[in-house]
Amino acid sequence: MPRVIVKFFATIREITGEKKVQMEGDSVRDVLESLKQKYGPRFTDTVFDKKTGQLKTFFSCMVNGKRIELLDGYDTKLKDGDAIAMFPPVGGG
Repeated sequence: MPRVIVKFFATIREITGEKKVQMEGDSVRDVLESLKQKYGPRFTDTVFDKKTGQLKTFFSCMVNGKRIELLDGYDTKLKDGDAIAMFPPVGGG
């Protein structure tokens, strides 16, 4: 199974208490499910929509700098050394 690095930013980093973590998974979906198990309800409730089970609106997940929406979404296949980045909604003004 591929080993990837998952990088956390802003509030997601605060919840996990880590900048990055190494995980295993064949697809983005596999890694996200593993993250839910590893970090528990606070992470899951903050990042995922309870009704759909997918990332909440405006949360972003990228693989090697490309948004998963531009790849194969949650079914994007991973290979050793890939980097997944997770971002919360960005506000500003």
